[in-house]
Amino acid sequence: MFGNVVKLDWQSTAEGETIMQHFYNPQTNGRKFFGLLERPILPNIEEVSYKLFFVGKSGAGKSSTIARLAGILNVDVDYVETRGIRKSNIYWPVKVWDRIILFRLQCWDAGDRDIKKFGHILPVCKEEADAIVFVFSFTDPSGLSTISTNLPIYMNDKSKPAPIVIGTKYCAGDFTAKITIDDIDEFEKTQKITILKINKTDGSNETEITEEITAYTLNVICEQLWIRDQNYILNQEMESFQII
Repeated sequence: MFGNVVKLDWQSTAEGETIMQHFYNPQTNGRKFFGLLERPILPNIEEVSYKLFFVGKSGAGKSSTIARLAGILNVDVDYVETRGIRKSNIYWPVKVWDRIILFRLQCWDAGDRDIKKFGHILPVCKEEADAIVFVFSFTDPSGLSTISTNLPIYMNDKSKPAPIVIGTKYCAGDFTAKITIDDIDEFEKTQKITILKINKTDGSNETEITEEITAYTLNVICEQLWIRDQNYILNQEMESFQII
């Protein structure tokens, strides 16, 4: 389970709140958005960078998920498919064991239509990706089965990306959802991947809940990337030992 490497509630501690002040705009009380050439100023803190490629069907919520993770809570509900390739940087500090590390998450997103139309987009997005983030909507009954089909295709890469699955438009107790708890349990048991859930918003005042879920999701993503790196290093050392 999650939380063995990264302290999932660290941002709410006194130490974490002090660091998080660098990530919020005091005028809007919301997270700062950092452009491709910007970064938070945190002296004496190690920074690591990872490339994440978000994949999913049109309308699954790839772009809105990235926006939510970047701290943009009021995401436009009108669907417009992403044209070409969109890259966004998300900076997020975490406590890995006893070290504070700044994660730079380079999020790549491309519209499903353009991926099918232009042959160069998919290879560029997949190239040296550290994680493939599979996004599906709880309102789409075929969402999980599509991911099960695509997992072997995207995971068969020499970079050995970490698989991460996020379900959007989730609402606990929503009996109109097309994907059931049994569907989730079966997927997690079969694929050995725990599904992360992004809650559905209805325009009510739920900022605190949304930020809590976002922080948890970012912490888990960072933990999975860190574990993937440690496993990669271990495998490289074992291969070197076998060669010798």
